[in-house]
Amino acid sequence: MPENTVNVEALYAALDQKRGNEGLSWRGLAAKLRIPPSTFTRMAQGLKPDVDAFATMLQWLGMSQDQVLEPAVTKQDSDPIAMISSYLRAAKNIKHEDAVALEDIISTAYRHIVRGPK
Repeated sequence: MPENTVNVEALYAALDQKRGNEGLSWRGLAAKLRIPPSTFTRMAQGLKPDVDAFATMLQWLGMSQDQVLEPAVTKQDSDPIAMISSYLRAAKNIKHEDAVALEDIISTAYRHIVRGPK
């Protein structure tokens, strides 16, 4: 497993901020950077861009890779609540506010179970 991985959420947020500031649509940004628009669609779903697109995005943003790399998480280090939250937020059939409510319910139940009976 690699030591570092791309924080897609942080990269996507930086792209979205600059894109908005420049008055570009996602398609317009894709055309400007000469990368497929589907790259941004996949990133919105949490998937990583290919290496060439990643390098192009960083150059356009004026960022170094260190600003969007983070240590890779091993399965033992994974936080179950964070994993569940990412699936809930990615689900297309669940509204954002409903996903947040479900996260709160699951998180409360999880903390209760982990603490165990008193």
